[in-house]
Amino acid sequence: MSWFDMRVRALREETRDILGVELASVDGVPLPFDWLPGAHVDLRLPNGLVRQYSLISRPADSHLYLAIKHEAQSRGGSRWLHEELRLGQILRVGAPRNLFALEDGSGEVVLVAGGIGITPLLAMYRSCRATGRPVSLHYFARERSGLAFHQELEGQTDVFLHVGLDRAALIDRLAELLSAYATKAGLYCCGPAGFMQQVRERALVEGWPESALHQEHFQAANAPTTVASFELVLAASGRQVQVGAGESVVAAAARAGVEIPLSCGMGICGCCLTRVLDGVPSHCDDYLDTDQKASGNWILPCVSGCSSTRLVLDC
Repeated sequence: MSWFDMRVRALREETRDILGVELASVDGVPLPFDWLPGAHVDLRLPNGLVRQYSLISRPADSHLYLAIKHEAQSRGGSRWLHEELRLGQILRVGAPRNLFALEDGSGEVVLVAGGIGITPLLAMYRSCRATGRPVSLHYFARERSGLAFHQELEGQTDVFLHVGLDRAALIDRLAELLSAYATKAGLYCCGPAGFMQQVRERALVEGWPESALHQEHFQAANAPTTVASFELVLAASGRQVQVGAGESVVAAAARAGVEIPLSCGMGICGCCLTRVLDGVPSHCDDYLDTDQKASGNWILPCVSGCSSTRLVLDC
């Protein structure tokens, strides 16, 4: 991955717990990369952590704009950004990557956001509006004060704000808005894992095909599996090491002197994707699709393990 130094040009309070961060090139020259709606960037923080955040801005804006929620159970990324980041500070930023692209076509785009999940979907909404593509944005939040970008969204005829719904009311609302699947339509959803699962289940009940459903995960849906100890062979490096019960493959490889590229550490971004030469992977990621997992040819070693006694990787 290519990395760039970028300066914090503006900080904004989008809500009580969502910080808006505007990043621009250090020397004022145009950004050296492009991106499409749904893309994200990696931030390498001074505390050593690497975290991923969706891009809300467009290339034409000549800056990056991120919205970062201060998570109560922060692993150190959002906490540092909310408490330590300062105007004018320099951050290392990875070139944009897109694992949640808006598919080409003329069909209707239905966007369903829960909480901070508005970030990639707002970029998609703006793109659809700019190109004249049919779009509707449904934004769910526990309370009105939690609606980010509400000044832009309120009053738009194709934006629907759903606030303070309990579980039963949420299910009823989802059934209503997903009840009429139109051919070539696409459903894009982002938010907490439980919320996205409810959206997915309701869409399938209402007749949406699997191919029309798209989701972006901010957190791993599955916790890393605790497995019995197994032998890890790093074929390209000619090394081997015993992976302890509950230890990640990445950590075991590091003990053997082999660094596997790592970014999110949650089995979401695909940075650590590694080819399996022998053994049976035990998958806990949200990156590989069902067929890729069934093939046994790939593994996300940051979270996935092995159900056999020996795992041979091409690294």
